Amino acid sequence: MKKAVKPILFLLLLLGLAALLFLRFQQMGGEAPDAPGAEPAPQLTVPPASPAPSDIPTAAATAAPTSTPEPTIEPTPEPTPTADPNSPAGRAAALGLPAPPDVDVTSWELVLVNAAHPIDRNYEPEIAFVTASQCPQDVRISEALEAFAGDCAAAGLPVFCGSGYRSYTTQYMNYQAKAAEYGAAVAATIVAPPGTSEHQTGLCCDITDWLRAPMVPAELSQTQTFHWLNEHCAEYGFILRYPEDKQEITGIIYEPWHFRYVGVEAAAYIKENNLCLEEFLALYGVD
Repeated sequence: MKKAVKPILFLLLLLGLAALLFLRFQQMGGEAPDAPGAEPAPQLTVPPASPAPSDIPTAAATAAPTSTPEPTIEPTPEPTPTADPNSPAGRAAALGLPAPPDVDVTSWELVLVNAAHPIDRNYEPEIAFVTASQCPQDVRISEALEAFAGDCAAAGLPVFCGSGYRSYTTQYMNYQAKAAEYGAAVAATIVAPPGTSEHQTGLCCDITDWLRAPMVPAELSQTQTFHWLNEHCAEYGFILRYPEDKQEITGIIYEPWHFRYVGVEAAAYIKENNLCLEEFLALYGVD
């Protein structure tokens, strides 16, 4: 009996030992423990997978090399043409004035009459009697003067066209009367000596609010009629011929009644640049 028990116990011992080994194997992830002294199993290196076609950079995705820009060559600026200093534009530029209009200074409306530029004593223009006051004028300015005075009246202001054309003889009589009162030198600044008066051209007119005798500059320059005439005169081709600040140039006292026809283009330039007729014509070489 004892001999039969021993084999059974030995078998149970082997089964228990096998069970322990199985449990140990399970705890180690199913790998068999390395035998003592055994070399480690070689590790297999798996090459990385080739990138999918969509992951391969394309020529379009690859940045093209930046090219060096060509330098920009600036064009050489054309030099500003300089006006001939002896031309109207050149003379005006020297005075800081804009280029004057292209006018014919030998034309009738720009004739200069003063002490340095006398008029022939026998000169007499073709006369027309204009405005309600029947003022005698050169027929060539009659339409412009009618419009000038007429629009002043239409603005609700009194207007009177007094002295227009005067003959050499009439001017002589006026001058002599002033010379007897003030002396020849002073008289010449009030009434131009005969042969040097614009009135003989028929291109000017003494325009006031009503008939004034005598005409006092300080009084007349304060009237609404004068302000309207002075503001709008260039629109009709007229200028204030003897401004207050130009007496040294014109040689005539301030006359806020004396309006002279020179044409619309010349009048606009003269007024905009605060010139008198002598200064304007000097731009064209008229001494």
